[in-house]
Amino acid sequence: MNQKNKLKLSTYLLNLIVAGAVLAGMLWLITKLVIDGLYPMASILSAIAVFIAMVYLRRKFTAWRWVAVGIAIALLFTIYPILYTFNISFSNMGSGHLMTKQQAINRIEQLQFIPEHSVKYQWTAFKADDGTFALWLISADGRMLLAEQGKDEKEVVAGLDGVGELDGDGIPLTIEGYQRVTRKESIAILTELSNIEFGLAPTTYRVKSLKEALESAPLYKYDAEQDAVINQQTGEIFKPIEGTFTAESGEEIIPGFTVSIGLKHYKYFLGTDGFRKPLGDILLWNISFTFFSVFLSFAIGLVASIMFEGLPGKRIIRSLLIIPWPIPVLVSVLIWRNMLHPDMGFVAPILEAIFGSSPNWFTNTFWTRFGIILVNTWLSYPYFYVITAGALRAIPEEIYSAAIVDGANPWQKFRFITLPLLMRILTPLIVASLTFNFNNFNVIYIFNYGLPAMADTIVPMGTSDILVSFIYRLAFVSSNVADFGLAGAITVLLFLLIAVMVILQIRVGKMFKEVD
Repeated sequence: MNQKNKLKLSTYLLNLIVAGAVLAGMLWLITKLVIDGLYPMASILSAIAVFIAMVYLRRKFTAWRWVAVGIAIALLFTIYPILYTFNISFSNMGSGHLMTKQQAINRIEQLQFIPEHSVKYQWTAFKADDGTFALWLISADGRMLLAEQGKDEKEVVAGLDGVGELDGDGIPLTIEGYQRVTRKESIAILTELSNIEFGLAPTTYRVKSLKEALESAPLYKYDAEQDAVINQQTGEIFKPIEGTFTAESGEEIIPGFTVSIGLKHYKYFLGTDGFRKPLGDILLWNISFTFFSVFLSFAIGLVASIMFEGLPGKRIIRSLLIIPWPIPVLVSVLIWRNMLHPDMGFVAPILEAIFGSSPNWFTNTFWTRFGIILVNTWLSYPYFYVITAGALRAIPEEIYSAAIVDGANPWQKFRFITLPLLMRILTPLIVASLTFNFNNFNVIYIFNYGLPAMADTIVPMGTSDILVSFIYRLAFVSSNVADFGLAGAITVLLFLLIAVMVILQIRVGKMFKEVD
């Protein structure tokens, strides 16, 4: 075998070893995900594993190695979130329904109750350095147990397993890793101790009073044959209904589990008047906010590019014009919020001195929206100033010279030469800016949290909310019961709406049309 073939063989073996190690690690992770019921993540990792295997183990796919990492990252961080959102929108995922069925059953079977004839113990508390507790238990028949948090209880003998000698009451003087809690100290923490389960299911122990601890038992048991959970105390049967174990009386057991519910969220969202009208107003404001933010930012940036191009000291002017750009959005919006504040800001006193009154920037719907557009224009115009200044230099001077010869005035040169050529160059960037501002959550939420609130809505909505801030409010803020499934359905509809808008903008702007 010559040197060249040896090099090829060694390279192939190295690829085989590296790819094998990566695939082995991914296979182990996929197996764990499947066991835990996380099928969407397991599916995307399986697709990535198959792709890696094909690229690194088959020679005809060798060229793909240069982009393999990028494609894998795109699948994991771009395609997967989109598919996962679609998956969530067809499920009941939300507060109380975040687990798989088996995880929910395991959690339910950990719930305990104290039987009527439970074994009673005298107890003494011991506290570890990390703040956890243990109970030394003595039953009426003299049985001694050590029950720790998160560990099985155990019968111990004085002098063994870290347990010291016993005092006259049968309580260890020392337990390794713990400090004995005096009776006086126990009174102060009695409520805290009574909320702790000591030991591990199925047998745990709870403090009932200052002198007494009781042995508890599992409250629920799952019967696979009936596919139901049975209350061991009352005998009541709970059957799964849309991811919640429910009794005939209507009583439900929390937590539930995630199941598919089909198009329920979409029907609820599109078929409820309480959503349609307010969301129509939010959508109209969302479009207006997007249009005016981009239009005003573009207009100001373009005017600044044209006006200050030939002035002396233009470098200093450029530096001053782009000051808002490097400042973090959070800082800029908070500064504007403070400036417009009716009590602490300086804008209100100035306007009152000049006009006799000042707008209610945070309580009046019109002025709140006006303020948001004002702030977003301030944040965005430096971007358009930079790109229009660069695009103007790309327009040949000969075109303007020819227009002057033909008798064109400045407005005609701008209208028929500058603007059309700029739009041909900048249309992709304008489309990207429109798409970004349609989902510009930061400005909306930092400025006024989407407020003031709308009246008579079935879920909390704000008059300055855009769709993305409303989805955030619905999923995470509006109440203690988050509905990720409904938020996912609205997100899918928003995604489709934006996709349609982008396609129309591309076609109308003809940004990908080849030009001779």
